[in-house]
Amino acid sequence: MSHVPSSTSPTRGKSASPISSAMRSLIRKLRRALTDGGATHVITEVMRGGNPQRYLDPSVLARVGISPLLAKLVVEGFINGLHQSPFHGFSVEFADHREYVPGDDLKYLDWHLFARTDNYYIKRFEEETNLRCYILLDRSASMAFGTGSITKWDYSCFLATCLAYLITKQQDAAGLALFGARPGMIVPPRCRSTHLRQMMSLMINNPPSGTTDVSASLRAITLGLKRRGLVVVISDLIDDPEQTLRSIRLLRSHKHDVIVFHVQDDAEANFGFDGATLFQDMETGEELEIDPSAVRQTYLERMQQLCAFYRKGLTEIGIDYEILNTRESYDQALSAYLRRRKRSRK
Repeated sequence: MSHVPSSTSPTRGKSASPISSAMRSLIRKLRRALTDGGATHVITEVMRGGNPQRYLDPSVLARVGISPLLAKLVVEGFINGLHQSPFHGFSVEFADHREYVPGDDLKYLDWHLFARTDNYYIKRFEEETNLRCYILLDRSASMAFGTGSITKWDYSCFLATCLAYLITKQQDAAGLALFGARPGMIVPPRCRSTHLRQMMSLMINNPPSGTTDVSASLRAITLGLKRRGLVVVISDLIDDPEQTLRSIRLLRSHKHDVIVFHVQDDAEANFGFDGATLFQDMETGEELEIDPSAVRQTYLERMQQLCAFYRKGLTEIGIDYEILNTRESYDQALSAYLRRRKRSRK
């Protein structure tokens, strides 16, 4: 009978600690990266707690800046908060067994089969077809608006980065396209950890500017997507609602699975302004001074009508629609992605 060293046998009966050794190692790596990068002034803020779920708070990312390492902490924190890992069975499925040969990865040994046969066998898996995910990010000037510690653009960039990390973690391909007044720069889908930095570089070097033409931009991008996949639209949807809805529905008519994240600043969602306020259109420069208390009720009713319009028009053809407030964590968005992805694989 072949022999496997006892030191490599799997441990049994141990429960996972609240923070695994792998997570502690990741946090130490983050500390070194911040120190090497000369960002020692943020180490205290970042390392105050060991719980990775705190990185789901966008205000934390706003203070220290997003990076692939922080994106990993956000995703690991999210996964740490789930009752069951959403990755099980997503990228591979069991095929058959073969006999163990020296040099095989011992984590694939079938210990149950060993108990029955007294022989070592390796479990073999077949990879499912990789999913392609296209992240379409709105970079029109209105995305630069923000009344808290983070703008809609920063929130959306952080979200796109975390989604891209989550996608590549599952061995799927992530791509990025920026849009606004016209179709913008595109990073084709890839499934490599280094690909995340290329996507981040595109976002960092192309901040929000110009007017909005969501409809024309999305139509042009749709025609350029030659292979079906999962499309994630991240936008404040500030444009003609009818035209915007039609352009998003066009993605679905091309057989893509679609998620729409409607990003709103808290002030846009709740209109919590007091006293006479001068409002300026960030795209046209037009100004209007009003008393918020006189129009608050009407504004909120119209905002509710707008969101209801998008929700009805999108969900009736199978598009997920999620409203995200920039002061809320990323849990809702990451969960929505996982739900849509699981349905797309069935």
